[in-house]
Amino acid sequence: MFKKPLPDFTIEDTYPICINYIDDDSIREYMIGMKNHVYVQSEKYLELIHQSKLEELDIPFIFNIPVDANGKIIKAHENNWFVKLYKYYFSKNDIKYAKANQFYNRIKLDGVTSNKSKRCCYCNNHKIEVVDHFLPESKYVFLAVNPVNLVPSCEECNDNKHAYSPDSSKPVLVHPYFDNIDHISWLGVKLHGRLKDEAENKYIYFFEYFVKNLDQCPISVERIKKTFAQLKINNNITFDAQNFFNTELIYDLNDPDELGNLSDVDLALHFKKKSERLIIQGYGVNHWKVALYKLLSTLIDFSYFKENPL
Repeated sequence: MFKKPLPDFTIEDTYPICINYIDDDSIREYMIGMKNHVYVQSEKYLELIHQSKLEELDIPFIFNIPVDANGKIIKAHENNWFVKLYKYYFSKNDIKYAKANQFYNRIKLDGVTSNKSKRCCYCNNHKIEVVDHFLPESKYVFLAVNPVNLVPSCEECNDNKHAYSPDSSKPVLVHPYFDNIDHISWLGVKLHGRLKDEAENKYIYFFEYFVKNLDQCPISVERIKKTFAQLKINNNITFDAQNFFNTELIYDLNDPDELGNLSDVDLALHFKKKSERLIIQGYGVNHWKVALYKLLSTLIDFSYFKENPL
């Protein structure tokens, strides 16, 4: 997880453009009439984020979508159009809706053009592919096209997050636009063990990533742990870490032309320098590879990895 810069446009830019695309005059007038209610709730969203009370965000009755006698949403109700603004115009790659879609692309492409990282700001690993609603548009309809509720992310984190809603009984997820934990080393990793692959005649090493218990942190560590668990980030990064270690690093550790002839002290120093170099290159202190190198830099005996029957 790392902090993203806020979009340089607001709901007061996106909402009017989106509703102007609505063909039905009565629906467009209804959505124009709802504009101030949308802006008020958007301000409340920001205020509660800054107060660390996002779980208190309410859904005013005026935004409710009624249900029929069978408990099904009445699809013809005008409030369904808040989500349609996002689906039909904001996120639609169609030249007809370019004025609205440009906002979507500016959010999604921020990680490619103006930030040091093209990686998802949740897992700090996979490539940005989609725009995630931090709070689900299906429930908080007034946030459907609000830029501060739209976060660039990878497919996996977006899918794992599901329709997350804050709960007063549980920690609130880390918000990439507002929670800065970039310089706090909260990501840890431990060696989970190894198994011998008889067919390949080699050991397969397993690792497990976790959120450290910290004495000092800008936000509650429980929020980081909640986000880490909700988005299944351990599963996401562990696969790549184990693949890297078992297909590349283990061979270097056993190859005399690479790292095989280094002493344990020199190996530890080598991995310390590797972690520091990655941080300088923009990976951040909480990238899985940085954490892995840091773990290896603390070892005083590498013989466990050199027993590998290669």
